[in-house]
Amino acid sequence: MSNKQVSTGRRSAKRRPPTSRWNFGFGRRLDYAASVALDKFFGHTSHFNTRHTHKRRLEVFMNFCMRHGIQDARTIDQEIIQRFCQYVVARIQGDYQWPEGDTERPISIAYAHNLLSTMNISLWALRGDNRLRVSPRKALGVCRSSVRKKPIVADRLDTQHAASLAIAAGFERGAAVMLLCRAWGMRVREAVMQDLDRMLQEISASGKAAILEGCKGGRSSADRTILVTDFRMEALLFAINVRPVGSKNLLSETDTVRSFLLTEVKPCRLILKNAGIPSFRELRAGFAQDVYEARVGGPSPLKAPIRDRVLDRLGREEVSRQLGHHRYDVASSYIGGVRQ
Repeated sequence: MSNKQVSTGRRSAKRRPPTSRWNFGFGRRLDYAASVALDKFFGHTSHFNTRHTHKRRLEVFMNFCMRHGIQDARTIDQEIIQRFCQYVVARIQGDYQWPEGDTERPISIAYAHNLLSTMNISLWALRGDNRLRVSPRKALGVCRSSVRKKPIVADRLDTQHAASLAIAAGFERGAAVMLLCRAWGMRVREAVMQDLDRMLQEISASGKAAILEGCKGGRSSADRTILVTDFRMEALLFAINVRPVGSKNLLSETDTVRSFLLTEVKPCRLILKNAGIPSFRELRAGFAQDVYEARVGGPSPLKAPIRDRVLDRLGREEVSRQLGHHRYDVASSYIGGVRQ
Protein backbone atom coordinates (compact mmCIF):
# COMPACT_ATOMS: atom_id res chain seq x y z
CA MET A 1 0.00 0.00 0.00
CA SER A 2 1.32 3.44 -0.89
CA ASN A 3 2.48 5.71 1.88
CA LYS A 4 1.03 8.66 0.04
CA GLN A 5 -2.01 10.24 1.60
CA VAL A 6 -5.18 9.44 -0.27
CA SER A 7 -6.93 12.51 -1.57
CA THR A 8 -10.40 13.07 -0.18
CA GLY A 9 -11.45 15.02 -3.21
CA ARG A 10 -12.00 18.11 -1.10
CA ARG A 11 -10.12 21.29 -1.66
CA SER A 12 -7.77 21.80 1.27
CA ALA A 13 -8.21 25.01 3.23
CA LYS A 14 -5.52 27.66 3.00
CA ARG A 15 -2.93 26.89 5.61
CA ARG A 16 -2.58 29.61 8.24
CA PRO A 17 0.75 30.39 9.83
CA PRO A 18 1.29 28.88 13.27
CA THR A 19 0.12 31.18 16.03
CA SER A 20 3.51 30.89 17.74
CA ARG A 21 5.16 32.62 14.78
CA TRP A 22 2.80 35.56 14.54
CA ASN A 23 4.81 38.80 14.68
CA PHE A 24 8.02 36.74 14.53
CA GLY A 25 7.10 34.93 17.73
CA PHE A 26 6.81 38.03 19.93
CA GLY A 27 3.06 37.83 20.46
CA ARG A 28 -0.34 37.72 18.83
CA ARG A 29 -1.07 41.47 18.95
CA LEU A 30 1.10 43.68 16.76
CA ASP A 31 1.54 46.54 19.22
CA TYR A 32 2.34 44.20 22.10
CA ALA A 33 4.81 42.24 19.98
CA ALA A 34 6.64 45.40 18.92
CA SER A 35 6.92 46.51 22.54
CA VAL A 36 8.33 43.12 23.61
CA ALA A 37 10.77 43.16 20.69
CA LEU A 38 12.09 46.57 21.73
CA ASP A 39 12.61 45.35 25.29
CA LYS A 40 14.60 42.40 24.00
CA PHE A 41 16.53 44.55 21.53
CA PHE A 42 17.71 47.10 24.12
CA GLY A 43 17.68 44.81 27.16
CA HIS A 44 15.18 44.67 30.00
CA THR A 45 17.53 46.19 32.59
CA SER A 46 18.91 49.18 30.70
CA HIS A 47 18.02 51.99 28.27
CA PHE A 48 14.84 52.76 30.20
CA ASN A 49 14.20 56.21 28.75
CA THR A 50 15.19 55.13 25.25
CA ARG A 51 12.72 52.23 25.30
CA HIS A 52 9.98 54.42 26.75
CA THR A 53 10.50 57.09 24.08
CA HIS A 54 10.48 54.59 21.21
CA LYS A 55 7.33 52.93 22.53
CA ARG A 56 5.49 56.25 22.65
CA ARG A 57 6.50 57.11 19.08
CA LEU A 58 5.76 53.56 17.94
CA GLU A 59 2.06 54.14 18.67
CA VAL A 60 1.84 56.26 15.50
CA PHE A 61 3.24 53.50 13.27
CA MET A 62 1.14 50.83 14.99
CA ASN A 63 -2.02 52.90 14.51
CA PHE A 64 -1.15 53.32 10.82
CA CYS A 65 -0.61 49.58 10.38
CA MET A 66 -3.83 48.62 12.13
CA ARG A 67 -5.84 51.12 10.08
CA HIS A 68 -4.48 49.34 7.01
CA GLY A 69 -5.53 45.94 8.30
CA ILE A 70 -2.05 44.76 9.27
CA GLN A 71 -1.99 42.51 12.32
CA ASP A 72 1.18 40.50 11.64
CA ALA A 73 4.57 42.19 11.34
CA ARG A 74 5.59 39.57 8.77
CA THR A 75 3.25 41.20 6.24
CA ILE A 76 4.91 44.61 6.55
CA ASP A 77 6.84 45.23 3.34
CA GLN A 78 8.51 48.09 1.50
CA GLU A 79 5.19 49.27 0.07
CA ILE A 80 3.68 49.72 3.54
CA ILE A 81 6.78 51.59 4.68
CA GLN A 82 6.61 53.95 1.70
CA ARG A 83 2.93 54.62 2.39
CA PHE A 84 3.78 55.41 6.01
CA CYS A 85 6.46 57.83 4.82
CA GLN A 86 3.87 59.56 2.61
CA TYR A 87 1.54 59.76 5.60
CA VAL A 88 4.25 61.38 7.73
CA VAL A 89 5.05 63.88 4.97
CA ALA A 90 1.36 64.76 4.75
CA ARG A 91 1.29 65.46 8.48
CA ILE A 92 4.27 67.81 8.15
CA GLN A 93 2.36 69.81 5.57
CA GLY A 94 -0.84 70.18 7.59
CA ASP A 95 -3.82 68.40 9.14
CA TYR A 96 -4.26 64.81 8.00
CA GLN A 97 -7.75 63.36 7.59
CA TRP A 98 -8.39 59.63 7.51
CA PRO A 99 -11.13 58.23 5.25
CA GLU A 100 -13.11 57.45 8.40
CA GLY A 101 -13.19 61.17 9.18
CA ASP A 102 -10.63 61.29 12.00
CA THR A 103 -8.26 64.25 11.80
CA GLU A 104 -4.68 64.36 13.08
CA ARG A 105 -2.71 67.51 13.75
CA PRO A 106 0.46 68.58 11.89
CA ILE A 107 3.84 67.51 13.26
CA SER A 108 7.27 69.11 13.20
CA ILE A 109 10.10 68.04 10.91
CA ALA A 110 12.15 66.88 13.89
CA TYR A 111 9.29 64.69 15.17
CA ALA A 112 8.75 63.26 11.69
CA HIS A 113 12.42 62.23 11.57
CA ASN A 114 12.02 60.61 14.99
CA LEU A 115 8.93 58.67 13.86
CA LEU A 116 10.80 57.13 10.93
CA SER A 117 13.82 56.36 13.08
CA THR A 118 11.59 54.56 15.59
CA MET A 119 9.95 52.61 12.75
CA ASN A 120 13.40 51.52 11.53
CA ILE A 121 14.52 50.37 14.96
CA SER A 122 11.23 48.62 15.75
CA LEU A 123 11.28 46.62 12.51
CA TRP A 124 14.91 45.71 13.14
CA ALA A 125 13.97 44.50 16.63
CA LEU A 126 11.05 42.45 15.28
CA ARG A 127 12.71 40.97 12.21
CA GLY A 128 16.25 40.54 13.48
CA ASP A 129 17.64 42.24 10.39
CA ASN A 130 17.94 45.73 8.95
CA ARG A 131 16.53 45.10 5.47
CA LEU A 132 13.36 47.17 5.80
CA ARG A 133 14.84 50.56 6.43
CA VAL A 134 14.39 54.07 5.07
CA SER A 135 16.51 57.17 5.30
CA PRO A 136 14.38 59.80 7.11
CA ARG A 137 16.24 62.56 5.31
CA LYS A 138 15.56 61.10 1.85
CA ALA A 139 12.02 60.01 2.65
CA LEU A 140 10.95 63.41 3.97
CA GLY A 141 13.04 65.53 1.62
CA VAL A 142 13.91 67.94 4.43
CA CYS A 143 16.51 68.05 7.17
CA ARG A 144 15.85 68.67 10.82
CA SER A 145 17.85 71.19 12.77
CA SER A 146 18.57 70.75 16.45
CA VAL A 147 20.44 74.04 16.79
CA ARG A 148 18.66 76.27 19.27
CA LYS A 149 17.77 79.76 18.11
CA LYS A 150 15.42 81.05 20.82
CA PRO A 151 16.81 82.77 23.93
CA ILE A 152 16.73 80.77 27.14
CA VAL A 153 13.98 81.80 29.57
CA ALA A 154 14.96 80.00 32.75
CA ASP A 155 17.21 82.18 34.86
CA ARG A 156 17.76 81.46 38.53
CA LEU A 157 15.23 83.96 39.84
CA ASP A 158 12.48 82.59 37.60
CA THR A 159 13.31 79.06 38.73
CA GLN A 160 13.24 80.02 42.41
CA HIS A 161 9.90 81.78 41.84
CA ALA A 162 8.48 78.66 40.19
CA ALA A 163 9.78 76.53 43.07
CA SER A 164 8.07 78.86 45.55
CA LEU A 165 4.78 78.44 43.67
CA ALA A 166 5.20 74.66 43.76
CA ILE A 167 5.87 74.72 47.50
CA ALA A 168 2.78 76.86 48.07
CA ALA A 169 0.74 74.35 46.07
CA GLY A 170 2.01 71.48 48.24
CA PHE A 171 4.57 70.03 45.83
CA GLU A 172 7.78 70.42 47.83
CA ARG A 173 9.50 67.47 46.19
CA GLY A 174 8.44 68.77 42.79
CA ALA A 175 10.07 72.08 43.70
CA ALA A 176 13.23 70.16 44.63
CA VAL A 177 13.24 68.59 41.15
CA MET A 178 13.00 72.06 39.60
CA LEU A 179 15.94 73.35 41.60
CA LEU A 180 18.11 70.29 40.97
CA CYS A 181 17.45 70.47 37.22
CA ARG A 182 18.37 74.15 37.09
CA ALA A 183 21.29 74.11 39.53
CA TRP A 184 22.92 70.80 38.56
CA GLY A 185 21.71 70.30 34.98
CA MET A 186 19.93 67.05 35.86
CA ARG A 187 17.24 65.43 33.81
CA VAL A 188 13.97 64.91 35.68
CA ARG A 189 14.60 61.20 36.28
CA GLU A 190 18.12 61.97 37.50
CA ALA A 191 16.79 64.53 39.96
CA VAL A 192 14.24 62.03 41.27
CA MET A 193 16.67 59.13 41.70
CA GLN A 194 19.92 60.91 42.61
CA ASP A 195 21.66 59.70 45.77
CA LEU A 196 21.64 62.97 47.71
CA ASP A 197 23.74 61.64 50.60
CA ARG A 198 26.48 60.52 48.22
CA MET A 199 26.54 63.94 46.56
CA LEU A 200 26.86 65.65 49.93
CA GLN A 201 29.76 63.37 50.91
CA GLU A 202 31.57 64.03 47.63
CA ILE A 203 31.17 67.76 48.06
CA SER A 204 32.61 67.56 51.56
CA ALA A 205 35.61 65.63 50.23
CA SER A 206 36.38 67.43 46.96
CA GLY A 207 33.96 70.34 46.41
CA LYS A 208 32.45 68.43 43.47
CA ALA A 209 29.70 65.87 42.99
CA ALA A 210 28.99 63.35 40.24
CA ILE A 211 25.61 62.70 38.60
CA LEU A 212 25.28 58.92 38.55
CA GLU A 213 21.75 57.67 39.26
CA GLY A 214 18.87 57.67 36.77
CA CYS A 215 21.02 58.60 33.78
CA LYS A 216 19.53 58.34 30.29
CA GLY A 217 19.93 54.92 28.73
CA GLY A 218 21.58 53.66 31.89
CA ARG A 219 24.71 55.65 31.07
CA SER A 220 26.57 56.93 34.10
CA SER A 221 30.10 58.21 34.30
CA ALA A 222 32.23 59.46 37.14
CA ASP A 223 33.58 62.04 34.66
CA ARG A 224 30.29 63.92 34.97
CA THR A 225 31.41 65.79 38.05
CA ILE A 226 30.15 69.29 38.71
CA LEU A 227 31.76 71.94 40.88
CA VAL A 228 29.59 73.11 43.76
CA THR A 229 28.41 76.73 43.98
CA ASP A 230 26.19 78.48 46.50
CA PHE A 231 23.14 78.03 44.28
CA ARG A 232 23.87 74.34 43.73
CA MET A 233 24.45 73.75 47.42
CA GLU A 234 21.16 75.46 48.29
CA ALA A 235 19.30 73.26 45.80
CA LEU A 236 20.91 70.10 47.19
CA LEU A 237 20.21 70.98 50.82
CA PHE A 238 16.58 71.82 50.00
CA ALA A 239 16.13 68.44 48.31
CA ILE A 240 17.65 66.71 51.36
CA ASN A 241 15.28 68.59 53.69
CA VAL A 242 12.11 67.69 51.77
CA ARG A 243 12.90 64.07 50.89
CA PRO A 244 11.00 61.31 52.75
CA VAL A 245 12.50 60.21 56.05
CA GLY A 246 15.00 57.38 55.63
CA SER A 247 15.29 57.81 51.86
CA LYS A 248 18.52 58.63 50.04
CA ASN A 249 16.60 60.27 47.17
CA LEU A 250 13.26 61.97 46.61
CA LEU A 251 11.30 58.70 46.48
CA SER A 252 9.49 57.24 49.47
CA GLU A 253 9.29 53.52 50.20
CA THR A 254 5.91 53.28 48.47
CA ASP A 255 6.85 55.46 45.48
CA THR A 256 7.85 54.31 42.04
CA VAL A 257 9.44 56.65 39.54
CA ARG A 258 6.25 56.49 37.47
CA SER A 259 3.96 57.35 40.39
CA PHE A 260 6.26 60.20 41.42
CA LEU A 261 6.24 61.64 37.91
CA LEU A 262 2.44 61.57 37.88
CA THR A 263 1.79 62.95 41.35
CA GLU A 264 4.65 65.43 41.83
CA VAL A 265 6.29 66.28 38.51
CA LYS A 266 3.26 66.48 36.22
CA PRO A 267 1.49 69.23 38.22
CA CYS A 268 4.77 71.17 38.35
CA ARG A 269 4.94 71.36 34.57
CA LEU A 270 1.96 73.71 34.59
CA ILE A 271 3.48 75.66 37.46
CA LEU A 272 6.66 76.13 35.42
CA LYS A 273 4.68 77.42 32.45
CA ASN A 274 2.78 79.85 34.66
CA ALA A 275 6.16 81.15 35.84
CA GLY A 276 7.28 81.70 32.24
CA ILE A 277 9.42 78.56 31.90
CA PRO A 278 8.16 76.25 29.12
CA SER A 279 9.53 72.92 30.40
CA PHE A 280 11.95 71.09 32.67
CA ARG A 281 14.33 70.84 29.73
CA GLU A 282 14.50 74.61 29.66
CA LEU A 283 15.99 74.41 33.16
CA ARG A 284 18.80 72.24 31.79
CA ALA A 285 19.30 74.77 29.01
CA GLY A 286 19.71 77.50 31.62
CA PHE A 287 22.31 75.39 33.40
CA ALA A 288 24.10 74.74 30.09
CA GLN A 289 24.27 78.45 29.35
CA ASP A 290 25.78 79.11 32.78
CA VAL A 291 28.43 76.44 32.20
CA TYR A 292 29.31 77.75 28.73
CA GLU A 293 29.59 81.37 29.81
CA ALA A 294 31.71 80.43 32.82
CA ARG A 295 34.08 78.43 30.60
CA VAL A 296 34.54 80.99 27.82
CA GLY A 297 34.25 84.06 30.02
CA GLY A 298 31.66 85.63 27.76
CA PRO A 299 28.08 85.42 26.46
CA SER A 300 26.59 82.32 24.81
CA PRO A 301 25.92 82.22 21.03
CA LEU A 302 22.27 82.96 21.80
CA LYS A 303 23.28 86.37 23.08
CA ALA A 304 26.22 87.44 20.89
CA PRO A 305 28.33 86.21 17.95
CA ILE A 306 31.16 83.79 18.68
CA ARG A 307 34.52 85.53 18.76
CA ASP A 308 36.97 82.77 19.62
CA ARG A 309 36.45 79.38 17.94
CA VAL A 310 38.88 77.58 20.24
CA LEU A 311 37.15 78.81 23.39
CA ASP A 312 33.78 78.04 21.82
CA ARG A 313 34.80 74.43 21.27
CA LEU A 314 36.09 74.12 24.83
CA GLY A 315 32.86 75.61 26.15
CA ARG A 316 30.74 73.15 24.16
CA GLU A 317 32.80 70.20 25.34
CA GLU A 318 32.33 71.30 28.94
CA VAL A 319 28.58 71.71 28.45
CA SER A 320 28.27 68.25 26.88
CA ARG A 321 30.29 66.65 29.67
CA GLN A 322 28.30 68.21 32.48
CA LEU A 323 24.97 67.42 30.79
CA GLY A 324 25.93 63.76 30.35
CA HIS A 325 26.36 63.64 26.57
CA HIS A 326 29.20 62.03 24.65
CA ARG A 327 29.29 64.41 21.66
CA TYR A 328 30.23 68.04 22.10
CA ASP A 329 28.04 69.18 19.19
CA VAL A 330 24.92 68.24 21.22
CA ALA A 331 25.51 71.50 23.08
CA SER A 332 24.09 73.38 20.10
CA SER A 333 20.57 72.25 21.03
CA TYR A 334 21.00 73.98 24.40
CA ILE A 335 23.16 77.06 23.88
CA GLY A 336 22.82 77.69 20.14
CA GLY A 337 25.17 77.36 17.18
CA VAL A 338 27.46 79.50 15.12
CA ARG A 339 26.18 82.93 14.22
CA GLN A 340 27.17 84.41 10.89
